[in-house]
Amino acid sequence: MGHHPLYSGVMITLEEARERIVTHVEAAGVVELPLAEAKGHILAETVVSDGFYPSADRSTMDGYVIGGDEVPGKFRVIGEIAAGVVSEIRLGKGEAFRIFTGAMIPPGGGRVVMQEDVKREGDEISVGTFPENRFIRTKGSEASAGDVVLEKGMRLGGAELAVLAQVGMVKPKVFRKPVIRHLATGNELVAPDRVPGPGEIRDTNSILLTGLLDALDLDLTDSRRVADDPDSISEIAEGDWDLLLVSGGASVGDYDFGAEVLARLGFTIHFDKVNLRPGKPLTFATRGKQVAFIIPGNPISHFVCFHIAIRLAAERLSGSPGSWSFLPLEVRGGAPLRTDPRDSFWVAKVSSENGRLHVTPQHWATSGNTFSLAGTNALVRVKPNSTMAGLADTLILGLPETQA
Repeated sequence: MGHHPLYSGVMITLEEARERIVTHVEAAGVVELPLAEAKGHILAETVVSDGFYPSADRSTMDGYVIGGDEVPGKFRVIGEIAAGVVSEIRLGKGEAFRIFTGAMIPPGGGRVVMQEDVKREGDEISVGTFPENRFIRTKGSEASAGDVVLEKGMRLGGAELAVLAQVGMVKPKVFRKPVIRHLATGNELVAPDRVPGPGEIRDTNSILLTGLLDALDLDLTDSRRVADDPDSISEIAEGDWDLLLVSGGASVGDYDFGAEVLARLGFTIHFDKVNLRPGKPLTFATRGKQVAFIIPGNPISHFVCFHIAIRLAAERLSGSPGSWSFLPLEVRGGAPLRTDPRDSFWVAKVSSENGRLHVTPQHWATSGNTFSLAGTNALVRVKPNSTMAGLADTLILGLPETQA
């Protein structure tokens, strides 16, 4: 099948491919969401404190509050202050209030003595010594009005949502999560619950992409499995969506029609060959703000292409700054790493032993070996000119396993 005039078919480097993705993919948009729906979204605005936190001097312990200039001795207990109670009575010389954690310090108070350090008889307490710690959270010690408490671009997890609740921002502005569609193509594909007939294989890419996207707090909103039919791409490309992933149809065979169809539908093809192993025929295209990838059909190619290219686009659509950094880790065992004329990525497992990380490349003979993906939490990059000196450039994808 010949190349469409809108793209050249020239093979580019991975760095060039990532630069083109950055150039042509932007955030899907900004929405306001209630806190209960905002988890996993990227914050689209800087959030500042709406006041002083704490709003007044507060006790950090259960105990007794006395004046700040007092000395150890005996004190008369004149009342009690619980959390949420505001006392307007000023402490006098030799007086104390029973106070509880989180309660406001009364006028004249300047030190809290822990109840464990006090002897009480009736309305009188005796204090032998004062520790250096006054056990008071001072007004504004955590934040003052106008202080930045959350930066734009932060992913909202439980802790960040708690901060938003603290400052009363109940409908934060966040980047909208992209609408993602997926099309698994191939006459040979059957559902995972089917027994494959002669020449058939179970579809693993659909659930693989679902899981990889879920790790980014993203969902596949529409996933279909079809035969090798160019019209199927036309159908799923209709309507409003942000990211289209097509499994298969990315090579140069008679049934690999993906880029040709996208170009006919008005997409601009930005690349269709990357100097990459596996994943060389990866195709990236856009139509307005819509983004599409045609992914080589084998599972390891899917896994690698997702982490080195598709993830970048998904993060940019989501408003996330993303991350792309490699650690030089000691290689221990596993498959022998080999150089190749292409930029190679090996699925691998990173482990921790005695506080030190090391990486073990997984064994895989072909990019169709789904079993080699089990336990994978990293990719090892082997450039064509790598010296293989016992260390490997490692992209960590998940938490390392701990070895005894």
